[in-house]
Amino acid sequence: MKAKLSTADRKSRKPIEIKRGNVSVTIYTGTNRVGDKTYPQFTLVYYDGNHRKKLRFADLEAAKREGDLVATKLANGENEVLRLTSADRTMYVQAVDHLRPLGVPLNLAVLEYVSAVKSLPDGTTLKEAVDFFKKRNPASLNKRTVREVVDEMLAAKLAAKFSDVHVRDLASRLGRFADDFQMNIAGISSTMLQTWLDEMEVSGRTKKNYLRAIAAMFRFAIGRRYLPHDAIEEVKSVQQPKVASGDIEIFTPSEFAEILNAARPEMVPWLAIGGLAGLRSAELQRLDWSEVNLEEGHIEITSAKAKTASRRLTPITDNLAAWLADHIKEGGKVTGFDSWWNQIPKVVDKVNRIRRERGNETKFVWKHNALRHSFCSYRMASIKSADQVASEAGNSAQMIFRHYRKVVTETQAKEWFAITPDARPNIVRLAEANAA
Repeated sequence: MKAKLSTADRKSRKPIEIKRGNVSVTIYTGTNRVGDKTYPQFTLVYYDGNHRKKLRFADLEAAKREGDLVATKLANGENEVLRLTSADRTMYVQAVDHLRPLGVPLNLAVLEYVSAVKSLPDGTTLKEAVDFFKKRNPASLNKRTVREVVDEMLAAKLAAKFSDVHVRDLASRLGRFADDFQMNIAGISSTMLQTWLDEMEVSGRTKKNYLRAIAAMFRFAIGRRYLPHDAIEEVKSVQQPKVASGDIEIFTPSEFAEILNAARPEMVPWLAIGGLAGLRSAELQRLDWSEVNLEEGHIEITSAKAKTASRRLTPITDNLAAWLADHIKEGGKVTGFDSWWNQIPKVVDKVNRIRRERGNETKFVWKHNALRHSFCSYRMASIKSADQVASEAGNSAQMIFRHYRKVVTETQAKEWFAITPDARPNIVRLAEANAA
């Protein structure tokens, strides 16, 4: 005979209804027998469309929490959530609980997480990125974008009277860098720098020049308290680009003769000095006629005008003296142009026009820093002393020996230093004969 339930038992087993709007779910109380023991069991019942669903729990509070979630999701039309497995729903509830203090919806949190991870280099975790950001952005630092730092740096260079050539070079290189890194400078890592350099389709020497400019920008930012002192390690950690000897571009003797032949008279002195004395572009721009001594046969590059801040004397070769003889002045700038680099395309156009008139369709192209590179190459082949060429060019002997040894022959060097105003037409005709 079945025992009757007491009033208390009947009340405790009365179904529990949970309502949210027009939706209600029900929890039924029962028992579950395992072996010789009987345990309470709570069954949550609800409808997902036309399908009746049952979920069983051993704990009433767990059943109520699930019932509350189910009723809420059904009322909001979020039925898909209810089709998750029990483990998935548990993770969902935990995720919502973690986000609740932040007031951020789960879908937005996931969206931001995915977006952030996609932006990180392979193998980098979001926590690593956050730790890096916190390290690079202490509260005491002022925040600046790369573009803002570049603009400030260029303005400071101009105010400090750095040469137009130097500022122009920095503006070109760092301008490109700022275009590609539109972000806070504190967020730049060595991995990002390495990837950027690796993807550049330029010579190793050009990459090295970019890296040098970036390092200067980082040091400037550190000085302005936009970066912590150890931020320069991000630049130092980048692998130094390999500079091959093939990166050195020079003019042939016949090309140099064509250049001097095509140049307007006022351009001849600095073109000749660049190719026959090896002054840097910035040094040429600053050079004054008072520093060109034909009688003693040397050009003085003062410490204030030298890149290395070290005074040096560069000899005036016989053919350079011949080119300067008709142009020498007591004083004034040798270049005579505020923007002498804008004159180069005019020389190139004139050389190509003369070539076409003489039936030579080979196009002449100006080579980067080739006047100085040519001097070092031909001078090295001529006197065979890296120390002396280094002294004349204001460079290190190691650099001269590494990049200019065996680049040209002794015969070619003799041709280079034989180019004079009188000998120029013969060399041009020789170039035309070789081209034919």
